[in-house]
Amino acid sequence: MDNAAFLKAFLGLFAMMNPIGNTGIFISMTGDLPASFKAKAALKVTLVVLVILVGAVFGGTAVLTAFGISLPAFQLAGGLVVLGIGLKMLGGGENTSHSTEAGKEKLDNLETEESAVNSCLIVPLAMPILGGPGSITTVITVAAAYPSLEGHIGASAGVAALTLVMGICFALSGLIGRFLTAHAQQIILRFMGIILVAIAADMMLTGFKQSVGTGVKAMVPGIVEEVEQDLGNSPLHEKKGPDGAAPKN
Repeated sequence: MDNAAFLKAFLGLFAMMNPIGNTGIFISMTGDLPASFKAKAALKVTLVVLVILVGAVFGGTAVLTAFGISLPAFQLAGGLVVLGIGLKMLGGGENTSHSTEAGKEKLDNLETEESAVNSCLIVPLAMPILGGPGSITTVITVAAAYPSLEGHIGASAGVAALTLVMGICFALSGLIGRFLTAHAQQIILRFMGIILVAIAADMMLTGFKQSVGTGVKAMVPGIVEEVEQDLGNSPLHEKKGPDGAAPKN
């Protein structure tokens, strides 16, 4: 297992999915339902998000190849997406890349009955609020940066560790809800925004360096060949004999 891939996946998703902050959404959905139901609901959401993101780790690069998108280009684009989300979070705004108008409406009008909560656990909570475009972009970018089997295993382990933390937060939502005020959620949101901006900068710099490096490697053979041809045609370029001396007239 690649430890660097593990850390990048875990920290990137921690900032992106914000399990502590999103516990507030889970609390608003489950309301005063029994703790046993909350535990089952937390497990259900955790498993769905885990399947979505691990699938992105192992199948994301294949999808990019099918569409003819290079990994450095995706890293640059992914970095821009994450940067936008991070800047939005720094301003105290909502992460719109993980929400839809239909999702907002469902959350606003959600009833507290278990049947109604169950119907909204997968959509919109698991997808797209948690396992949305931002999270998928993050894990695909990590998988692209560490394409070996060890890297993919490390990224998957990071996803599993993060979803475990998220599941625990959701299962203990009744206890956390006593301390998670609106002001505390805003502090967490802005701190996670700083982390996301830093991660986005690293993603874009890596993609840019790889793009430039690939371009230079492609250009160097042609430049060397042109230089050799110019030297060969130069009047100063004299053929030497076996002993290294210029031949006599």
